[in-house]
Amino acid sequence: MKTVTEVLVGSRLHNLHREDSDYDWRGIHINPIKAILSPFKKTKNTSWIEGDVDSTSYELVDFCKQATHGNATILEVFFSNEIKVDSEIAKEMRDNWKMFIDTDKFVAASRGYAHNQYNKMRLFEPDERTPKFAVAYQRVLWQCWEFLRTDKFKCQIEEPYRSCLLDDKYNFTPDSVLMLGERFMMLQQKITEAYPNAKKRKPNFDWIEGFIYRSYMKYKKLEDK
Repeated sequence: MKTVTEVLVGSRLHNLHREDSDYDWRGIHINPIKAILSPFKKTKNTSWIEGDVDSTSYELVDFCKQATHGNATILEVFFSNEIKVDSEIAKEMRDNWKMFIDTDKFVAASRGYAHNQYNKMRLFEPDERTPKFAVAYQRVLWQCWEFLRTDKFKCQIEEPYRSCLLDDKYNFTPDSVLMLGERFMMLQQKITEAYPNAKKRKPNFDWIEGFIYRSYMKYKKLEDK
């Protein structure tokens, strides 16, 4: 297995961390071609390590497929500002990130994830998980709105939303739930208003397939050395 890239994600990427916050890393790897083609070997599409350092890695083909589905936590790998492991393959991906974007699926995935986190916030009695749910849905909706508005995927939350999210995360009270519901509706409305004027992107599947083929050929040359 070859690591293609590993980048910083989570609260430290979103600029919503404290000094004692965990480090979260997300990466991409390539499995050996022989293992993929073999009928006798089972390859893993995802691997992870949890603890003080949370590290998750996706096999290249699986990552490319998920990227076209618009998952914001996947797309962050293109735009992280801290790269621990890099490669020519990863650089080519970052330079051509627009080839992977499906605007409609990104909006749908962002709204779906936000609804899920919002419902979790409201379903349970407030506890230590509640602020995490509240921050997660707001972050994803903000990123979606900014993308529609600017055609840029912004990982780091900007003011005034950053201050609001930090307050929600570290100074949450049960009385905050009503206000958070209003903010949820406000961000959803901003997405609705921004969508008509946004650039509508669709993935270039021919380019992606060619990129995957080239990447595996590069890896095979390294294996053969």
